[in-house]
Amino acid sequence: MNKTLKRILSLVLSVFLFVTAINLPLYVNADTESDLRNEIAKLQEESKKIEAEIAKLKKDKNNQAAVLAAVQKKISNTQAQINKCNSQINSINSKIAENQKQIDATNAEIEDSKTTFKKRLRAIYMSNQNSGIQILLGAEDFSQFLQLAQLTSSVSAHDKKMIEDLAAVIKSLEEKNQENKKLLEEQVAAKNTVLAAQKQLQAEENEAQSIYNSIYSAQKDAEKDNQAVEAQIKQKQQYLNEILYGGAEHNSFINTVEGFIWPVPSCMNITSYYGPRWGTTHYGIDISNGSIYGKPIVAITDGTVYRTYTDCPHKTKSSRCRCGSGWGNHVGVNHGNIGGSVYKAMYAHMDTVAVKNGQYVKQGQVLGYVGTTGDSTGYHLHFGLMKNDSWVNPMNYFRKVG
Repeated sequence: MNKTLKRILSLVLSVFLFVTAINLPLYVNADTESDLRNEIAKLQEESKKIEAEIAKLKKDKNNQAAVLAAVQKKISNTQAQINKCNSQINSINSKIAENQKQIDATNAEIEDSKTTFKKRLRAIYMSNQNSGIQILLGAEDFSQFLQLAQLTSSVSAHDKKMIEDLAAVIKSLEEKNQENKKLLEEQVAAKNTVLAAQKQLQAEENEAQSIYNSIYSAQKDAEKDNQAVEAQIKQKQQYLNEILYGGAEHNSFINTVEGFIWPVPSCMNITSYYGPRWGTTHYGIDISNGSIYGKPIVAITDGTVYRTYTDCPHKTKSSRCRCGSGWGNHVGVNHGNIGGSVYKAMYAHMDTVAVKNGQYVKQGQVLGYVGTTGDSTGYHLHFGLMKNDSWVNPMNYFRKVG
């Protein structure tokens, strides 16, 4: 983790120094096409490095999130064990309380019986002067009384049976009480063990959460730095466009040598083709991959911008809206007449637009940057091509890709 943070810090510092260095002399030293292209290439390389670090941090974060989830699951299981122990202890306490009530009631009955029995013995003693009765009356406690009662012939068989039954009841209650007490002690010990395990797991959770938070923070910092680099790329590309294309008058549109070039040079992947889709027709192609966000979108050939929309604020993957008639931030370019047919192109769902309505653009000129504005659920370019104002399959018209 420390190594990762050090790499991020080093990368952020280098990006900061690089960006600071190129910001100051932008309009002084970097005023040639070659200089700008070199600086843009360097910035793009920095962006790739940061993107790779972001991807690694995302993987580390996902792994740590799995560890954190596992620890939390253990804690939940341990808490369930504690709850079960508590339920068992409460049940045992209820039984002990009930048994104690029985013991108290039985002791009261025994005390009454003992008092009555002693009165009977005393009466016998007063009438017969029996020495055995004197022995019983001289017992120091009830336990001794019971023992002596077994030895004297002065107590009737009925009375002896009553004494024996009472003694058995007392013994049974005492044994049950001892059994419950032992069980309660075991349950308390089990609970203490589980509590100790929960405490340890809580410490593990805190550590896992701390690592997760550190990775998350590093990822956010890297993403912020990458956005700064991408902003520099956009700024320099805008300046390069002004140097190459600004203010010139042009009459011809189609580059007949090159044909239509690919609209996103950094991504050749098509995720949705022209034709039937979801019960309707998809009038264009979707170009996307996992790292396409913010990448330049270029004019497929020369043309004049006849339509722009730049007001969509919904720029996250989770947002869908009808801004710009569902196209979001977009650019429409009239690419002119070739072979008697007029071609127009729609470049949709941009994050930001780099041209203005009425502006002439050259083949390869940056029109904007890939986003997910409008009715979109992920970062991509929707590219649509019209021939004589009717949508056609763009894949039939690219003569040179890339």
